[in-house]
Amino acid sequence: MKRRWWLWILLPIACLIIVFGVSELTGASEVSIFGWAILGAFGIMTTIFYALFLALFGAAGALLVKVLLGIFISNGENLSITLGILGFCAILVGYILTLGQFAWSLFIVIAGFFMGCFAGAEHQRFFDLHKE
Repeated sequence: MKRRWWLWILLPIACLIIVFGVSELTGASEVSIFGWAILGAFGIMTTIFYALFLALFGAAGALLVKVLLGIFISNGENLSITLGILGFCAILVGYILTLGQFAWSLFIVIAGFFMGCFAGAEHQRFFDLHKE
């Protein structure tokens, strides 16, 4: 199969034509359009990094709660029920917090989601041990 390397040249040319067309239609300069594009790319990368950061620390917080509850609660069924209730409450509180503190609310919702995941895993492990 013959490579069509020239097709990859058409993509940036098409993007430049779109930028020039938008600048003519809106009256904005090409530099400002490229600036907004760069800011948009940085915004997308920042959002992805922020989501990964929140997921990492949300999982760490939920795992810490699971370990601390595991010290005090020895019954696996009660532990899974407690984790599930705490996860549901965390998601509910995070939803309520969206009215004022959006950044913290997202962290709390992610931690609640992970508590629910840990509750399901603990529940499954408890019933796999007692199934026989």
